[in-house]
Amino acid sequence: MLASGMSKVGSLAGEADEADAARTLGQPDSLIIAVRSLISFLVRRGPLDPDVEDLTQEVLRRALEGRERLAAGRAVRPWVLGIARHVAADWRRECRRAARRTESDPGPSASPPLCRVPSPEPFLDAQLADAERRRGLMEALKQLPATQRQALWLFHVEGLSYREIALRLAAPVGTVGTWIIRGRQQLADTLPPEDGP
Repeated sequence: MLASGMSKVGSLAGEADEADAARTLGQPDSLIIAVRSLISFLVRRGPLDPDVEDLTQEVLRRALEGRERLAAGRAVRPWVLGIARHVAADWRRECRRAARRTESDPGPSASPPLCRVPSPEPFLDAQLADAERRRGLMEALKQLPATQRQALWLFHVEGLSYREIALRLAAPVGTVGTWIIRGRQQLADTLPPEDGP
């Protein structure tokens, strides 16, 4: 099913088309980078992997085709990243189905090559480490003043701009920037450093 959707993406292939799609959605090239990074993370492949590029194209195609469903005034970035999560989930589901078909009929054409990868689920120790980092982050966020916590959440999670946050929190844009910078600094000072790649 997704493979047939990927054939529709052929018309959007290439970096120029991705940039055109992002501009059509009213977003800078950073949207493409964010989508590609999220897809890469969710499917456990490198950002330059052909499957990641295909899935990124699929996300942008769906966003372009469905842009009239985006509510007026709603931030584009979180909406597009939500589409990316769904596209990655569809791809992983299709890979699991293909793996089950291969188990029942191990013929050479039983599954597409892009699905012949190890399980993308992280090992248990990685899951535990991620859960511990999330708990630490949530505890550190609770220690921040409410204004810094709200500003960080609205910026990093909801994808709002400084101006949109300023309107929502009834504060000057410069103050919002200060809250975000100070909040990041306090988190950096509170949280233990992460291990390198």
